[in-house]
Amino acid sequence: MNKKIYFNLFVVSFIIMGLEMTATRFIAPSFGNTVYTWGIIISIFLVGSSIGYTIGGFIADLKSIKKIMNYLYIFGILTIALIPIIKSTIFPYLESLSNELGTTFGVIALYFIPNLIFSSIVTVLMKEGLESRVNGKLIGNLHTSSAMGSVLGTLVTTFFFIPLTHINSVIGIFSFLIFIAFLFYNEEKSKPQQFVLIVISIISVTFPFISTKSQLSEELYQTTSLYHEIYVYETDYYNGQSGDFRYLTFGNETTIQGMMDMNTPSKLVLDYARSIWGISDTFAKGSERVFIIGHGIGTLTSQYEKENKEVKVAEIDKGVLEVSRNYFNYKGNSVEIGDGRNILKKQKNEFDVIILDAYNNTDKIPFQLTSKEFFTLTYEKLKEEGVLIINSIGNLKGDTFISSLKTTVNSVYPFVYIFAMEEKVGVQNLTIVGSKVPLDDKKITGQYTVEVDDGELIFDGNTKIFNLN
Repeated sequence: MNKKIYFNLFVVSFIIMGLEMTATRFIAPSFGNTVYTWGIIISIFLVGSSIGYTIGGFIADLKSIKKIMNYLYIFGILTIALIPIIKSTIFPYLESLSNELGTTFGVIALYFIPNLIFSSIVTVLMKEGLESRVNGKLIGNLHTSSAMGSVLGTLVTTFFFIPLTHINSVIGIFSFLIFIAFLFYNEEKSKPQQFVLIVISIISVTFPFISTKSQLSEELYQTTSLYHEIYVYETDYYNGQSGDFRYLTFGNETTIQGMMDMNTPSKLVLDYARSIWGISDTFAKGSERVFIIGHGIGTLTSQYEKENKEVKVAEIDKGVLEVSRNYFNYKGNSVEIGDGRNILKKQKNEFDVIILDAYNNTDKIPFQLTSKEFFTLTYEKLKEEGVLIINSIGNLKGDTFISSLKTTVNSVYPFVYIFAMEEKVGVQNLTIVGSKVPLDDKKITGQYTVEVDDGELIFDGNTKIFNLN
């Protein structure tokens, strides 16, 4: 009996924590990956577990416990297996909500019921493991089995499952593991009723893998890295133009991280890339040394390399670099894998241009690259005539992040300019430029110099800005 209980406690606890670690991969493409995202995820899991423990305690005292447990396992397998289907069905509707509300309802829809079910199972297993004996050693062993499952569920999911396979396949693996635990727990395999339950379980386990196949059918490439769900798509039409377009996204097809027309690879397709290049070419035309945080598909990196400039690029995700080489023809050797802030800190020479073009998932700049401490570092690494160029996404009016980003940059750089492709209010790419000396912003053609309201300063250890990564 104890071996069966220990094994099931281990597996069920493994799955609970494994599911929690997959949450941002389903949430981030639609609502971003911020500290608030994790706060919502953890809170909902804790609430679900608390309710589940209470329900499990009630079930554990019932006489028909074996039959109920069988159904809990089957229903648990089904609720896990349906996660990718639920995500693809309801998230398009949730995306009209704010990031916080969308994250909350999204996590509840995907995880609340399975977490509640498996937390209930944990409580029942604990009661069964105690049998008629109650002593400290036995209680400690049961909790240790559960704790070890939680630890390994966290580590294996984070460092093995997610980096090596599609997120839907990870869900399929979890369904299969619970199915194995169910078989080990279920001693009455010969009854027709038990046979039907097993068949239902097997069918449920296949759902995530079927979902994976259907989602991948129209993609050129997909991979899961330590940091992103990386997708490469192809289309013959973009923004009113025909061509052989290929683009990179981090799980949200509407937020493009980089695009190339394969017929003319050197052409800068996206507005933000043309803006960065134009500003750099205007305000630092004679530049020799360029530092870029965020490699993407390598379009800007290649442009600077062709100009025979000394380019240093920091890219945190090795998977992004590999995709840029394999699918976007990047051939250079200017990229170093690692955190951009740390790599910049180690540079001994000053730069003419520093470009910040880094994003976590969809449209959020990593928090450590938005603080006053970070911009002070860029100031120290720039030459007197150098410029800092930031690719940001936001609204000209009522956008607390853009206002705070501008104010924070201005707290370090005496001269700050914001350029936009359109003067109208609405979410768009905004290029923020910081300089130690005044610049003639009228030299930038095809863009508008715009103003935004002042906001709160962003610091490493203290910020009032909501919705930062």
